[in-house]
Order: sequence, then structure tokens, then C-alpha cells
Amino acid sequence: MKRPIGVGVMLGSMLMLGCQKNNQAQLENDAQLMAQLECQARQLKEERFKAANDIRFMEDSLAKYKLRLSPQKSVEIDSVKESYTIRTGELADKITKTMDSLFATTYRSQEERQQLDEATEKVLQKICQ
Repeated sequence: MKRPIGVGVMLGSMLMLGCQKNNQAQLENDAQLMAQLECQARQLKEERFKAANDIRFMEDSLAKYKLRLSPQKSVEIDSVKESYTIRTGELADKITKTMDSLFATTYRSQEERQQLDEATEKVLQKICQ
């Protein structure tokens, strides 16, 4: 009689360890995904700031000589701004939807979300400099 209970306990323990390994693998995969998205957002932010600085420098240089932007250059600048606005919005939507999906299915508790944040930060340190 002790033998079936022991086998049951051993099987249960093996299942629990298997779930923990799957949970850890899932956490690592999700952290990798979130880190990639965060890194894309950071890179896009840097691009936007550089473009904004370039535009400001050009406008300041023209103003120094009391010159105006040509209509063609003004259209070009507006196009660049619109492009960054669209790209930023699309990436923000993607990040939001990914987080909502992860929170709804896997990371429901505050503790689980904190684990995901910590794992994501570790991956970010490696991939996004």
C-alpha cells in the first residue's frame, strides 16, 4: 500500500518540476519578447530625438540668416514627423497588446508581473545598449 502512494508522490513531484521548468522557459521567452520590443522603442526614441535636433539645428541656422524653409523642405520635414508619429504609435500599440495578452493569460498576479519585469530587465541589459 505504501508503494502506490510513494509512486504517486514521485510522479506528482516530477510533474511539478516539469511545470517549473516550463514556467521558467515561458518566462525567459516572454522576457526576451518584451526586451526586444523595449529595445525597439528605445532605438526609435533615439532616432526621433536625433531627427528633432537636426530639424531644430536647420531651422535655427536659417533663422540666424533670416531665411525661411523652402516649401519642399517643409513638406519633407512634415513627412519625417508623420512617419515617426506613425511608427511610434504602431510600436506602442504592439507593446500594449503584447503586455495585455501576457497579463491576461500568464502573468495575472503582481508577483508574476514583477518576475517578468525583472527577467525583461536582465535581457535588456544584454541586448540593448
